Amino acid sequence: MDHLDRFAQAAWERVKRGYYRPQDVHLRKPHSLVRAIASAQGDAIIAEVKPASPTAGDLLKGRGVAEIAAAYEAAGAVGISVLVDPDHFSGALEHLRSLAGVGVPLLAKDFVVDPVQLAAFHRAGADCALLIVTLFERGYPSLDLDQMIAHAHGLGLEVLLEASSQEELERALATEADLIGINSRDLATLEVSLPRAVRVLQGVRPHPSRPVLALSGISSGEEIRSLRKAGFSGFLVGTTLLQAEDPGGKLRELLAA
Repeated sequence: MDHLDRFAQAAWERVKRGYYRPQDVHLRKPHSLVRAIASAQGDAIIAEVKPASPTAGDLLKGRGVAEIAAAYEAAGAVGISVLVDPDHFSGALEHLRSLAGVGVPLLAKDFVVDPVQLAAFHRAGADCALLIVTLFERGYPSLDLDQMIAHAHGLGLEVLLEASSQEELERALATEADLIGINSRDLATLEVSLPRAVRVLQGVRPHPSRPVLALSGISSGEEIRSLRKAGFSGFLVGTTLLQAEDPGGKLRELLAA
């Protein structure tokens, strides 16, 4: 059993114990992450609020989720990614609910294995949900990939679909997902390799016409420039921002690359 297996099994335990149980709908003006990325004047960076991680430990260091999200928005993030997995990332659905006043799209990040999770994200104010192709390849979710995407769309959620290999990228591009991402972090081992993500993108022919985002492992403007040159249309950055004393300032630095 690897890390992704443990993440998926823990997600099912959360489903079973009622972590995603129905709550009142959190009214919030909807925002489109697709449109935000398409209309970005410079680099499109989704900034992540991740309280902790298995590899980096505590990342908030006493700072509030809303405080960091406001700094990201002020610095020019096209969207904010919010971890809601409480078991491995100290996330919470309440973190989503606390960002009702944010004026950019909110991406809910979790290990989705059941549509009840998508409904919970929607009620908490998310605009977009992350789905991971590898989880479907391993048979963890209760719906197949196309059904889960359709369910998300039925709730009004956009879908960011994560791939980690050329085969998964081709599968992702054949779906109705709104956005495609390639994760530089191998979720089985948690090792990060930006060159591997580039190889995945460049190994698919014809070159994807749909925008593809680089997810995870980005720490510098030089890496942003390299990934942009390789064909990535946007970037998701988390740990690097949160490890900075001034997350908003670090985001401005990356956007100026």
